[in-house]
Order: sequence, then C-alpha cells, then structure tokens
Amino acid sequence: MTGEVIGRYAWLAFANGRGILRQMHTQLQRTTRGLVALGLAGTLWLACRNGDSVRPAKLGEVLQPGAAAGFNVLLITLDTTRPDHLGCYGYEQAQTPTIDSLLTCGVRFDDAVTSVPTTLASHATLLTGLYPPTTGVRDNGHYSLAPGFVTLAEVLKGAGYDTAAFVSSFVLDRRFGLAQGFDVYDFEVARDGQRGPASLEHERRAHDVTSSAIGWLRARGDSGSARPFFAWVHYFDPHHPYDSPLASTGAYGNNPYDAEIAFVDLHVKRLLGLITEQGLRERTLVVLVSDHGEGLSEHGEDLHGIFVYESALRVALILSNPRLFSAGYRVDDRVVGTVDVLPTVLELLGLPAPALCDGQSLLLRDTPERAIYIETVYPLNMGCSALRGLRRHGDKYIEAPRPEYYDLRSDPAELANIYEGGGAQVEALCDQLRALVDERWSENEASSLAQRQLSPQERTRLEALGYVLSQGRAEASTLPDPKDRIHLVERMREVTRLLALGQLEAGLALAREVADQAAGWRMPTLMMAEALQRLGRNDERADVLARFCAQSPSAEVLFYLAHAQFELKRFEECERTLAAAAELDPRFGSVPALRGDVYFAQQRYGDAAAEYEQALATDGQRLGVEVRAKLAEARRLARQFPP
Repeated sequence: MTGEVIGRYAWLAFANGRGILRQMHTQLQRTTRGLVALGLAGTLWLACRNGDSVRPAKLGEVLQPGAAAGFNVLLITLDTTRPDHLGCYGYEQAQTPTIDSLLTCGVRFDDAVTSVPTTLASHATLLTGLYPPTTGVRDNGHYSLAPGFVTLAEVLKGAGYDTAAFVSSFVLDRRFGLAQGFDVYDFEVARDGQRGPASLEHERRAHDVTSSAIGWLRARGDSGSARPFFAWVHYFDPHHPYDSPLASTGAYGNNPYDAEIAFVDLHVKRLLGLITEQGLRERTLVVLVSDHGEGLSEHGEDLHGIFVYESALRVALILSNPRLFSAGYRVDDRVVGTVDVLPTVLELLGLPAPALCDGQSLLLRDTPERAIYIETVYPLNMGCSALRGLRRHGDKYIEAPRPEYYDLRSDPAELANIYEGGGAQVEALCDQLRALVDERWSENEASSLAQRQLSPQERTRLEALGYVLSQGRAEASTLPDPKDRIHLVERMREVTRLLALGQLEAGLALAREVADQAAGWRMPTLMMAEALQRLGRNDERADVLARFCAQSPSAEVLFYLAHAQFELKRFEECERTLAAAAELDPRFGSVPALRGDVYFAQQRYGDAAAEYEQALATDGQRLGVEVRAKLAEARRLARQFPP
C-alpha cells in the first residue's frame, strides 16, 4: 500500500471516524509489508483518535474567567500561514506534527480571520485588540503604533510578568512601535536574510529566532525568576520567497510553501520541548495564531495584501494547555478574529482588558451574530482603491468600486459575487459598515483610505529642494478596482523572471507597458530602473525615476533616483534628492549611507565616516556588513589623509 493511499485513509478516518480505520487495518494485514504498515497504522490510529476527540464546544462552557491566573503566556505567530495547510485543520499532506499536537489539550477555532492581510497591521491588531483604523497602523512600512495605545505586553508587564519578543522580519522592527511593554525586543538579520537597502523583508530563519527565544528562557530559568513570563515568538519563514531548507529533501515535490511551514514546525518543537523540560508546560498558555494567509493563485493573487478574500483572511488560531483542556475541542459555530486574542488571554488570566478594545473575549457563552471589520490599503501602492468590509460567520461584504457579497456557506471559495441579488442581507451589512465607520472613526480617518497625500509642510520642503510636484493626484472615488489590475501583478512576475534570465530589453519593454497602464504603482518603475541600470543607460534610468517622483514621491524611489545620480557623478543633484528622501523618512538609513558614498568619492573621508555611522545607528539591521566595511575604510583613510 503506497504512502499516498495510507494518507487518504488517514484523512478519511479523521473525517469519518474509526470504522474506516478498521477497514484500513484489515487491508494492511493483507499487504506484503504488513508489519511496517501496521506500525504506521498504529500511529495513524492514535492520530485519528485525537482527531475524534476534537469535539465542538462553546469555550465559555469549558473555561471560566481567571482559569489561567498566574500562567505564563507563549504567543507563537506564524506569518503567512493558511490554516488549510496545517494537519490539525485537515490538510492530509501537512507535516506539522508539533502544531497538530497542541490539539491533544487545546481548542481550535475553525472560523478565525484577521482584519488585515499584511504583517505589521495584523500584529498591531493582535497585540492591541484594536482594528487597523483605530490603531492607525494600516500597512507595512508607512505606519507605526503610537505610544498611547496599550499592548498586551504592557498589560502583562504591569501585572508583574517578564516580557520578551523574538521577531524574525524587519517589517516588525522596533521602529514600528510594537516593542511597547517588552523588556526584551529581539531581532537581528542574518547574512542570508539580507534583502536590499529599501526592503522591509529582511529576515532571520526559524532556527535562529528559536535559538534566541530558548536562550532567553534558559537564562531566565538559571536566574531563578519567580515571575511568570510573556514570550512572543514570530516566524516569518512561510512568507515568500519560499526557500525552506527542507525543500531540497524532495519530500515536498512542487510545494515549497508547505516545506516552509514544516520547517517552522520543527522549531516550534524545540521551543515547546524546552518549556516542557523546564517543567513549565502545565502552567503555560500557548496561543498559536497566523497573522494572515496566502493567495496561492486564488482570485489571481499569488501572495497577499491586495484582496480580502478568504485565502488571505482565514487564519489558524489555537489555545493549548494541559490543565485548562482535558481533550481537544473546536469552536465552529461563530466567526472570531485575531482582534479577540488580547481580551481572551486577559480574561483567562483574570486581568482586565484596556478600556479601548474592539475585540471581545472568546469566553462569552452567548455571542450574538457578529461581523468583524476587514480592510486592506495595500492596493494604494498599485494606484488602486483600498478595500474594506465586514465578515460574518456565513457571509462577507466587500466595499469596493465594484462591491462584492458572498454567501460563504454555499460558496466558500467566493466564486459567485451576488451583491446585486443580496437584498436585505447586503443592505444590512452596508448599513452596519457605515455605522461602524461613522461611530468609531472620523470621516477624516475614513477618507484616509485614499492615496497617501503629502502634508503642506512636506510639499513646501520638497519644493524648496527643487521638486515641483504635480497636483494631479487621483481622488479615492476615482481609483480603479484592484480586481481590474490583478492581471498586471502576474505581468510583473514575468518582468522579474525576464530580468533574472538576463533578458533585459524584454523585461524593460514589459515593465514599461505595465507602468503605462498603472500610473502611481512604483514597482514597474523600479523594475524599469533596474533594467536600465543593468543595460548601462543611467541617464534614462534617472529620467524615469525623476518623472515618477514628480507624481508620487516616496523615500524609496527618491533613494533610487539619488543612486542613479550618484552613478552619473551628479553629486549636487544626488545630495538634494537625498535631502528630499530624508524629509519623507528620516529613519531610512540608506540615505546617509549613500551620502557617505558621495563624500567618499569626493575624498571627504571624515564626513563619509560620520554619515556611515549615522546610517548604522539609524538602520543597522538593513545595511549590515557592507556599510560597516565602508565605515572602517573611511576611518582608515581619514587618519591617513586628514583634512
């Protein structure tokens, strides 16, 4: 009997009970490899018995407020992880035994969603219990959590907890505000995790982030601390690009995404193993949650952020502890959100939630039919309209230039938009969304779902630096629907492929076509600039970038324009452009790093060293060893050739 057939039997047994497993047992006895197969069958039997024990429950009937008073809290967040790619959610190809084992003494939420499918905004909601328009954190890179908001770490620190976070992507760097309340906020980019001077996706792999967390837990244990701990461990690995060390084993075929999740599972095993070794498992509440999912080509979206379909909104959410849960349970009769994690954890610990909280404790026994707010402003990066809506247990409304409504019970894949025929259900959700926006967020905040506009002060300063900007920015109401531009995302993937193959002219032509069709989207412009640079056409590269900056200035594109000017030895222009970039993002360390290159080229070695020092102090995680090497050389030459 092949592994594929055995896997099918295991899935059927999980779904349909032990009767099929007995049939499997009989067939396995008839095979020539009966003894080996029976060993596997025994393992599957145990797994399926655990699956049988995962029974529906209302959490408030299983747990009482304060049931975990004084417990440690281990929050594990899995970036970009779809629940339907975990074994405990029924995925038969998964290799996630550690995550699955949490269900032997835990509860699985079968209809859990994030409010926003981007990493920073989703984690801000997770750690505050507040929707993105409340926190003001709407996307990656452009936002940070203001100090006035109360995080889970701050509440627990105030209750006497040791607090530590171990994150694995620059997108969650402390500059973005999530370090509030943590005694330790640990992040370091490994050399193989470097992604480029303007990237938000510098990362460290699961083995490194786990080692850092284990080191802290061991040191804490050695110190004899009697305080409970709150540890947050974030795994970025499942995020694109999918380059798991396990992919080369051949066990995952053409599914490198599953290989990434399996690699994380191995290191969650290390983490939980240490807690068990320290004798802390029974007094540690484990909360495992994904921040958002992944498109995987559904609705034309390979990755995430553009749409708010189920592929990107659905998340895994599991609570686990052997004292709190005598068996495995599931909650499948309601929608819950990552916005609910903070109030739920605090109620279990017997601690009050902050006064401002959009989420609700999942211990509530009688939860009325609720709708969770959802949004994405990421499409603004493509010059498209942002999206927002409401997600209920059985249906979803998406406010867009072409609105959408889906009956998730009959159409879980969201293939039939029945907005026009939705009738009273659609009208009720439209009214509910409008009331939420009007009551909770001001019209100014609601209207911020438009393209980012420069403030008058920013515009004045940029114009003083020589950037006379176009006034012709699109209003939110005129922006195209991202559904109408999703095909261009696939064309940009083709551009990337062509450039990687060295087919520069073809890549340049295709990027130019996309740029003409998607005004305001910086990605095709940056791809054009890369192709032109590699073709040695730096004058044209600078012109392309300057035209874009006149319409849609950003620190990133201004930096690349300055780099083109530097390569053309137009140093005065370069410095002026760098000053403009610094106006928009003073924390962008690549700006002083490039200014250091300008001074170095002018043999102003002391000035260059000072700029490199500022760059490393500002943005050392992204700049790494290259700028450190430049700093050392500038210092050496400054000593050799003093001014």
